[in-house]
Amino acid sequence: MNKFNFNWGHGIMVTFVLFGAFMAYFYVNMSNESIELVGKNYYADGQAFQQKINEREQTAALSVKASLEFSADFKQAEIHFPATVLQGRIVFYRPSNASLDKTVEITADTSGTAFISTDFLQKGPWNVSLSWEKDGENYIEEQRIMIP
Repeated sequence: MNKFNFNWGHGIMVTFVLFGAFMAYFYVNMSNESIELVGKNYYADGQAFQQKINEREQTAALSVKASLEFSADFKQAEIHFPATVLQGRIVFYRPSNASLDKTVEITADTSGTAFISTDFLQKGPWNVSLSWEKDGENYIEEQRIMIP
């Protein structure tokens, strides 16, 4: 009966085989992952990017801006608009899944406050964009949130 002796050569071969198996597993799983970081109208979006930069700069120059606050459980959002602004739009953008994106038109009460339900937000990262118009100028407030 011949006894098998495990030596350093066998260890190297086992390491290579395990590494190859891991790389194959990693490749199969990552090739099935869908990441939708580019929009359907990426060219038109790129052309409008300068307008978005201008809106951000205009918003930064405001003394009173709109604000967006979420409840602790992320089931409701409270929006406060500056004086004389009663309408706006909020866009919830999910970088990893475009089918979860949602746009909500907002109408505030006379105090400039609006509440919206955000039950549709799923676990993970979201980009939130709040836009409004005042005195013929467009403004935008953006933030990134993580739903636990």
